[in-house]
Amino acid sequence: MDIFDALISPFYLILVLFIAYKYKAKHQHENAAYKYFIPGLIAKIIGAICLGLVYFYYYGGGDTINYYNTASTFVELLFTNSSEFYHVYFGTPKASEVYLMRGSGTFTYWINDPYAFFAAKCFFPFVLLGMKSYIASSILVASMCYIFVWKLYLLFINEFPEIYKSFAISILFMPSVIFWGSGLMKDSITFSATCFYVYGFYWFFIIKKYNFKNLLAFVISAAALVYIKPYILFALLPGSIFWLVTTRISRIKNALLKILIAPGILILGGLVVLLVMNNLGDKMGKYSIDKVFETAQVSQNDLKQSYYKGNTFDIGTYDASVLGLLSVSHKAIFATLFRPTLLDVRNVVMLVSAFENAFLLLMTLYLLFRLRVYKIFGLINSHPIVLFSFFFSIFFAFSVGLSISNFGTLVRLKIPCIPFFASSLLILTHIVQTKKTEL
Repeated sequence: MDIFDALISPFYLILVLFIAYKYKAKHQHENAAYKYFIPGLIAKIIGAICLGLVYFYYYGGGDTINYYNTASTFVELLFTNSSEFYHVYFGTPKASEVYLMRGSGTFTYWINDPYAFFAAKCFFPFVLLGMKSYIASSILVASMCYIFVWKLYLLFINEFPEIYKSFAISILFMPSVIFWGSGLMKDSITFSATCFYVYGFYWFFIIKKYNFKNLLAFVISAAALVYIKPYILFALLPGSIFWLVTTRISRIKNALLKILIAPGILILGGLVVLLVMNNLGDKMGKYSIDKVFETAQVSQNDLKQSYYKGNTFDIGTYDASVLGLLSVSHKAIFATLFRPTLLDVRNVVMLVSAFENAFLLLMTLYLLFRLRVYKIFGLINSHPIVLFSFFFSIFFAFSVGLSISNFGTLVRLKIPCIPFFASSLLILTHIVQTKKTEL
């Protein structure tokens, strides 16, 4: 970051806010929720800028700087040797051609890290439009990512319009999601892709608006997840299929027919999930079905390494088998959803996440107490979107809790499930309070 960032960034900020104001003015008569559009966007931009400041001046380097350097090198290559740029950016470069991405001598990602390299390619247009200003590029990335998050927000209020204020908190203003999911990081792309995937799936498969726009949203977001963080798609697929299945079952009016058909539909849905996951095995990498036990074992061994300096969590010893993984599933899920706790805090970044986790834990305990545990499952099953959100959150938390062993990585990787878990808690709370009022 330099004086150029400070001079040019306000121009981009004003331009983005001007476009946002026009968009809000056009749609605010449709829904009162649009009053949160600009505040949510500003929060997103602030999160992106703060991420850069923390990495530049607190950590002194890291992933976001490496993504910026790689994207900047693409810009340099475009203007100095366009033919080589097209070869590297669109073609299949060889490992020996890494010299093409030397740029100014700074570290850049290369094809030995295909997920990071693809993410850097995604950031290239924003760094190009931002004239290689880190802050300007971050503003553009945050603004684009916000569009997809806003789509998810509209989806939830389409189902439960009466609690749109609560959804604003769970989807637009969760601190850890704003911080880690807004700037030049893989997490910004994958979190936005998760939101857009659910949005496309909802409108195309659940609401059955069979148009090209909804199908494209579903396909593009799924592809982005496969090329950057396939384990998120791994977690989304089971919930998506069962969301579709339960929606179809709920629309069967005849009770006897529903009892007869439901088991077959559920089994078919499970087979579809296994088939798709198996066919995506190559793209899933270490998160594929046949490697999941190996991944969990590596994570368990990694926990013991000294370079984390105690900034880790331990879910206990287990065998790399189905029964072994299930024996620690509750610890893995708890770690992802509710840790770091206030007792785990080692730095300021963790402190923000700890307060957020404490809020989620208190909400969960409140519901468990009010519903006496067993009733909560009936409420979760009462609405398909709640079932999906809860299923995805728990399955994702289980996967991440098994494969991650340090808090620094956990607070960043957990963000895709946080809005869904928080939103499902808010919906359940709303249902409980509504029933109490009716009584």
